[in-house]
Amino acid sequence: MLLRALCNARLLWHVLLNNSMLRIMRLTVFIQLVVCLTASARVNSQKLTMSENNVPIEKVFRIIEDQTGYVFFYEYALLGKAKKVSINVKDAYLSEVLQLCFKDQPLNYKVVDKTVVIKSKAAAAIAIVEQAAATPPPVQDVSGIITDEDGNPLPNVAVKVKGTEKGASTDKNGHFMIRGIDQNAILVISYVGYETTEKALQGARALAIQMKPVINELNQTVVIGYGTTTKRKSTGSIASITSEEISKQPIANPLNALQGRVAGAIVTQSNGLPGARVTIQIRGNTSLDQTGAGNQPLYLVDGVPFNMYDNSVPVTNDLNSRGNFAAAGGLSPFSIINPAEIERIDILKDADATAIYGTRGANGVVLITTKKGKAGKTKLSLNLYQGQGKVGHFIPMMNTQQYLQLRKEAFANDGVTPTATNAPDLVTWDQNAYTDWQDRYLGGTASTTDVQATVSGGDQRTRFLLNAGYHRETPVFPGSYDDKRISTRMNVEHSSLDRRFNANVSINYAFNNTNLLSRDLSTLYNLPTNMPLFNADGTLSWNANFNNPESNLLVKYFGKTHNLMTNTMLRYTILPGLDIKTSFGFNKIQLNQNVQEPAGSKNPLTTTVNNSAAFTTIDQQSYILEPQITYNRSISRGKLSALLGSTFQNSLNTSQRNSASNYSSPALLGGLSGAGAYGTPSYGYTQYRYTSVFGRLNYDWESKYFLNAVLRRDGSSRFGSDRKFGNFWSIGGAWAFSKEKFADNWRFMSFGKLRASYGVTGNDQIQDYQYQAFYNSAGTYQGGSALAPDKIDNPTLQWQTTRKLEFGLDMAFLKDRVQVTANYYRNTTPNQLGYLQLSPQAGFNSYSSNFDAVIRNNGFELEVNAVIIDKKDFRWNTAFNITVPKTILVSASPSYYYYNQSVIGQPLGAVFRYTYQGVDVATGKPLYKDVAKDSLTFTPNFSTDRAYIGYTAPKYYGGINNSFSYKQFELSFFFQFTKQDGNIWPTSAPGVLSSGNQTTYWLDRWTQGNHNAALPRATSTTTIYSAYSSSNAAWGDNSFLRLRTANLSYNFPSALTSKWKIESMRLYLQGQNLWWTSKNKYVYDPETGTSMPPLRVITAGINVTF
Repeated sequence: MLLRALCNARLLWHVLLNNSMLRIMRLTVFIQLVVCLTASARVNSQKLTMSENNVPIEKVFRIIEDQTGYVFFYEYALLGKAKKVSINVKDAYLSEVLQLCFKDQPLNYKVVDKTVVIKSKAAAAIAIVEQAAATPPPVQDVSGIITDEDGNPLPNVAVKVKGTEKGASTDKNGHFMIRGIDQNAILVISYVGYETTEKALQGARALAIQMKPVINELNQTVVIGYGTTTKRKSTGSIASITSEEISKQPIANPLNALQGRVAGAIVTQSNGLPGARVTIQIRGNTSLDQTGAGNQPLYLVDGVPFNMYDNSVPVTNDLNSRGNFAAAGGLSPFSIINPAEIERIDILKDADATAIYGTRGANGVVLITTKKGKAGKTKLSLNLYQGQGKVGHFIPMMNTQQYLQLRKEAFANDGVTPTATNAPDLVTWDQNAYTDWQDRYLGGTASTTDVQATVSGGDQRTRFLLNAGYHRETPVFPGSYDDKRISTRMNVEHSSLDRRFNANVSINYAFNNTNLLSRDLSTLYNLPTNMPLFNADGTLSWNANFNNPESNLLVKYFGKTHNLMTNTMLRYTILPGLDIKTSFGFNKIQLNQNVQEPAGSKNPLTTTVNNSAAFTTIDQQSYILEPQITYNRSISRGKLSALLGSTFQNSLNTSQRNSASNYSSPALLGGLSGAGAYGTPSYGYTQYRYTSVFGRLNYDWESKYFLNAVLRRDGSSRFGSDRKFGNFWSIGGAWAFSKEKFADNWRFMSFGKLRASYGVTGNDQIQDYQYQAFYNSAGTYQGGSALAPDKIDNPTLQWQTTRKLEFGLDMAFLKDRVQVTANYYRNTTPNQLGYLQLSPQAGFNSYSSNFDAVIRNNGFELEVNAVIIDKKDFRWNTAFNITVPKTILVSASPSYYYYNQSVIGQPLGAVFRYTYQGVDVATGKPLYKDVAKDSLTFTPNFSTDRAYIGYTAPKYYGGINNSFSYKQFELSFFFQFTKQDGNIWPTSAPGVLSSGNQTTYWLDRWTQGNHNAALPRATSTTTIYSAYSSSNAAWGDNSFLRLRTANLSYNFPSALTSKWKIESMRLYLQGQNLWWTSKNKYVYDPETGTSMPPLRVITAGINVTF
C-alpha cells in the first residue's frame, strides 16, 4: 500500500509538470513492473506440497489457502468454465503451482498482497489495453471476504457503497464482489448482531474484513440445551455471566462468581476455607423430605455431567460425602475447576429451557462452557495476581474480668459453691490471664497466588487453545498450611476444506493438593479466656471440660484430588441444513484422604491415647454419549430448526474407608502397614445408568413470532421395574411485538417481547437401589450364616415431577441502552419422594415411595441493564437484579412418615417457636407465653405453646453492579443484598462452664442490682434456659448488604504497548468481601455464621498478551 501511494504521488507530479501521454505510459509500465517484482518475491517465498488428480480447480484453491494463508477471490460463474486440474508437487513455490494450475485455463490471475484475484483472460486483456491506452479509470471492481471474530465466514452480510444504491451480499463462504465503483469509495458493512462498519477503499481491490459483535445483552449468544440462541430470540428463561465478570473476582471456585449476580438463584458458601462446599438453589426448594429427592441442579461442563453420584443422604454435590470431613467440611468438586478456563456460565430455569434434560431438569441446569481458540495470529497471554486476606469481622466477646464476673454471678444466683471440678476457671486457673482466641487462631494473614498462561490462535479451519494454571491459597490459621491446584486444558477445533466436517476435542486435567487442618479453628472463639494452654514444662495442659486448642495443630490432614475430563464433538453436514453430530464425554475424579492423629493430640482425661489414622479413597468415573441430528430450513418467511438426539450415560462411584491405631510412631501414620490394630473397613459401590431420546422443534417467523417445543423420554436405573421410563415435555412461545407495524413510531422503546412457557420436568436425585429390598447379615441360623431383610422393595417407585409455568417480558429502550427482563414463575411439585408409614405388622415402620404432597414455588424476577453514560472517553454501565420468591407447602398426605398438620399452608422452612415474653423481674428467669391459659410460664409446652414466627428462606435477594471506564481506566464494584429472617442473638446459657465465654450481648443481663435488664440472668446450669433457644428470643432481621467485589484496572495505550512488541497490557487491583452490614453482629459473617467466614481479600495483578 505504501509503494502504491508513493507511485501515485509520483505520477501526479509528472502530470502536473508535463502533460505528455508518452511519459505517463512509461511511468505506468515502470510502476507495474515494480509491483509485479514485489509480488513475485513474496509469492516465491511460499512452498506447497500436494497431489491431486482430475479435481475441480476450486479444491486446489482451498488447499493453497490452507497451506499458505493466501485468499482467492473470484465470481463463481468463472469457475464453471474452468477445466479440472491434475497436479503433483512437493515443496514447490507458490508461483510454480499457480502456473501449473492456470495452464491451458480460460482464466488469468493477479497476486495483490496475499490475495489471488481471478479473472477471465479476455477481461484481463481488455483491462491491460485500456490501462496502457488511457488514463486509469476512476472506477474499479472490489472483492472481499467477511468473517466473524473467530474467522468464520458470514453469509448474507450487506455491503453497500456509501451514498449510492450499489451493493452486494456475501455468499455462503463470506465472499462478495462489487463492480465499477470509485476507487476512493467507502463501503458500509452491516449484519444483524454485529457492529456496522465503514471501510474506505483508497484504491484497494481485495479486502478481508472481520466484523465485531455488538456489545448488547440482547444480541449476546447464550448457551441452551444442545445448542445456542440469543436473548433477542430466546423463548426460555436463562441467566448468564461471562468470563469478563468472572475475571474481576479473585476466586478459586467458579460457582462463587455467581453470588448475587443471577436472578432466581441462591448461591451459598458453607465456609471461607479453600475447597468448601458451594450450593446453588434455583427457584426454591422442590423437595419436602431431606431423605427424599435432592435439590441440586444438573451441572454440565462442556456437555459432560459434573454431579457426584455417591448415594449420600441428604443428597449433596460434595466430593467427600463418603469420606473424611476436614476443616473445610464438605468439598466442592468445582474447586478443582480453574475459573480462568471458563468462557461463560448459563443457568437454565424454566420448562422451556430445562425440559430438554427431562428427569434431571426439575432443579434447573447449570451449563459451564470453557474457552476455545479463535482464528487469528497465535497469542500468548500471561496473567498473574498475588493477594492477601484477613478475617473482616471478629465476634465481640467478653474480656477476662467480664467473663469471670459472669461466672461468679451464675454460682451466686444458683446458690452453688464453685469448686475445682465445676469451676476450674474460678478456682484453679490464673484470674488475670487473657487469651483472645480469635486473634490467636484467626488473626493471621492468608495469601493467594494465581498464575495463568494461555496460548491460542489458528485460522478459519483449525483453531486451538492451550491453558496452564497454578493456584495457591493459605488460611489465616497459624502454621504452614496451603491448598494448591495445578490445571491444564487443551481445546482443538478443525474443519474440512469444504466445511462439511467439523471436530472439536477438549482435554482437561487438574490436580489439587491440600494439607489444611483437620478441624475448623473458628469454632474456638468462645473458650474461657483464662484457660491455660501449656504447663510449666511446655507440654500441653489438659482439663476434663475442654480439649486443648493447640492439639488441633498437631492433627494432620492430607487430601489429593485428580480430575480428568475429556469431550469430543464430531459434526458432518450431509446436505445443506442437515447435520449429524455426536458428542462423547468422559470424567474421572479421584480423592485420596489421610487424617493423622498422633497420641500427643489426644486428651488423656477423656480418651484413649494412641497414634491413629484414617484413610479414604473415593473414585467416580462417568461417560456420556449423545448422537444427534439437526435440520435447519427456511419455510415461507420463517426458519425451522429441528433436533433429534439420544443420551447414554453411565456413572460408577466407589469408595473405601479404613481406620487404624496403635502405631508405634507418629511418623508411620501415612500408611496402614505400621498399625497395631485395624478398624472394620467400609466400602461403597453405586452404579447409575441413564438413557433417553429427545427432540426439539423451533420455528422463527420473521424474528417476530417464536415457537419452541420439546419432548423427551428418559429411563433411569434408580426406579422400579414398573416405572423406569417417563415422558417430559415443554412448549414455549414468544412474540416480539416491537416488530409490529403499530410499534413503528415507538421511538422510546427499541425492543419488546412477551414470553410464555409450560412443561413438565423430573428429578431422580435419590439413593440408588431404593426400589429394591435390602438384606443384612443377621448372625447364624442352624449353624449357618443368616440374612435379615433391612427394607422392602417398591417396584412402582418413580421420579418426582415438577410442572413449570412462566410468563416473561423482555424490553429495551433508548436504542437498547436500557434493557429490562421481568419473569413471573409458578412451579408445582405434586408427587414427592420420601418415606410412607407402614403398619408394625410389616416388620418395618416405613418404606421409600412417592406420596401426595404439593410444593408450590412462585416468584418474580427483575433484571435491568443500562448504559447510563456513553461518551468518547467515559462510559457508565449499571446492572441490577432482584428476586422475590415464595415456597409454600400446599398439602401433604397424612401417610407421610414425617407428616405435621401445622406446616400445611406455610412456607417451606417454616419456624415454630415459643413466644418469649421477657425477664421475670423477681427471679431473672426467662418468661414464655402459655397459650392454653393465656398467661406466662417458665416451662412452656412443646405441643401447645409453639407458634409460627416466620421462615428462614430469603424474602428477596439480588445485586447491583456499577462499571465506569475513563480512557484507559476501569472501575467496577458490586453490592449483594438479601432480605431474610433468622437467629441473630446468642442463645447459649450464660454462666454455664460448657458454654464458655460469652459475647458482649450478655452484658445487659439481669443482676441483683439491675432487675430491669433486657436479658435473663446468669446461671451455672442449663435448666432455666432449656426453652430459650427454642423461643423467638433470638429471632430477628438477618438481612445483610455486602460489598462483594471491587475492581480497578489500567489498560496501557496500544501506541505504547506496540513499542514494547506486545499486544496489550493491563494492571489491576481487586477486592473481595470488602464490607458488610447487618443487624446480626454476633457472627463472623451473616452467611456462614460462626464458621470460618469468606476472607476480606485484596489482590494486585498484571495481564499481558503477546
